[in-house]
Amino acid sequence: MKFNETTVRILVRKNYGECYDFYTEKMGLIPVWGDRNGPYTSFAVSPDTPPCFAIFLGDAMPMFQGYQQPDGDRPTDTLVAVIPSHDLDGDYLRLKEAGVPFIGEPQYIEDWGMRCTYFRDPEGNLFELNDASGV
Repeated sequence: MKFNETTVRILVRKNYGECYDFYTEKMGLIPVWGDRNGPYTSFAVSPDTPPCFAIFLGDAMPMFQGYQQPDGDRPTDTLVAVIPSHDLDGDYLRLKEAGVPFIGEPQYIEDWGMRCTYFRDPEGNLFELNDASGV
């Protein structure tokens, strides 16, 4: 796992276009992939730097089999810490054996064009572990 390359992805729950405008017009971020219509846009701080931040339409999260919004007294997911991995299956098995509570096994989400899996920390925070080496 490449914790040193962890990024943040905001799960947009209300108005995707309004959030897109906020991050481009007010915060000055440059869209690298995606557009105002969503469901995903990554941003960089300048044209010559890699993406550092992303927004994603929260309603699209159920594409990952097993994902459900927290219920009960837990707040709705609005943030995902994204950790790239060059050995997704190996990291998944190692963490699972260590007792990390995964939402599901690594899976390829065609609409997203990537393999990933999700887990939560003891506070319920959502993490994505994805295949940084491509499909």
